[in-house]
Amino acid sequence: MPHTHHAHPMRRYATAAAVAVLGVATLAGCSGAQNESATGADDLLMVSEVRSLTNPYEAAWVEGSKAYADSVGVDLKVIVYGGDSQNALSQLQSVLATGKKVLLNINPNTSADTPAIVRAVQNSGGCAVTQWSKPADLHPWDVGDGWASYVSYDGVKEGADTGDALGASIGGKGGVIAIQGLLANEISKTRYQGFTEGIAQHPGVTILDNQPADFDRNKAYTTTQTLLNKYGDKVNGIWAATDAMALGALQAVREKGKAGQIKVASAADATPEGLEAIQRGEMVSTYTTDPYFNGAMGLAICHQIATGERKVSDLSELQREFYVDQTLITADNVARHIERPTDQQIVDSVRDPFSRIVGPIESDPSSNEE
Repeated sequence: MPHTHHAHPMRRYATAAAVAVLGVATLAGCSGAQNESATGADDLLMVSEVRSLTNPYEAAWVEGSKAYADSVGVDLKVIVYGGDSQNALSQLQSVLATGKKVLLNINPNTSADTPAIVRAVQNSGGCAVTQWSKPADLHPWDVGDGWASYVSYDGVKEGADTGDALGASIGGKGGVIAIQGLLANEISKTRYQGFTEGIAQHPGVTILDNQPADFDRNKAYTTTQTLLNKYGDKVNGIWAATDAMALGALQAVREKGKAGQIKVASAADATPEGLEAIQRGEMVSTYTTDPYFNGAMGLAICHQIATGERKVSDLSELQREFYVDQTLITADNVARHIERPTDQQIVDSVRDPFSRIVGPIESDPSSNEE
């Protein structure tokens, strides 16, 4: 594939969003599409399903999906379900009904949504990889070959490391508030659990309050405004489960004239805006789970299965349910994470889509789904 010019990251996100919203599913040129006619590329449809394209993490996920789909010459459909669980399932069912073999990579809205999604794909003869959320007592091998893999990220570690970083940034004493995501979402629960463990490393720090903001930047902004008005000078730090919410909180902090004074830590996503805020000293931390890789990885697993390169029956239990490598980002290493990978680098990163496994998902502390 041609080298991708290093446009400003946020402009690239905007481009991805525009492509996805228009429903443009492009086919790659001859490069990268090896023997696809022999493996039925015309019968395949890749689907990347996310909550929102205004969330930079999910916009980057879609870019990763598109880079991979283009590289193998398969159409990509992007479904944006707007945080509505029923919408996520109904849009997917409409695609499954077209008769194409669907290769799905999805970030489900909540853990409770996953069973219906993977069973719909299983029943249609497609292939699904789900990321982030599922009921703890349900595993891909319980459903069948249609659910190839479940991929997650150690949210407890993300929360603990970023909670510890926040506590250290305020000198180990003072008051902090926490902004969670969706309370029914597994990764939100695990990150908050980790945060409480990380902040506990600083006995002089008190958690003044914690509130959900549904992974939404505007909700985080208004929630932080309310909490800053309520607790005033007692607030020395703010922890948020994602960059989007941390940036919403930071906006409220700026409006109080306290940017850089009230420390803001994010537990995830490493968005360009978040990284720039760390460079400026307005944010303490974030975590990268590499959304470009994640957006391509799920499709790569399913594509390799659909084209016969791999068989689900040959996958180990570890390859069907695993944690992926991730990295804490602070002022010390932020410069290394600013640059967006090229499309070719994204594709190369998933030639072995299991290359970043760091271990099994042994237990889920957020297993009590309602």
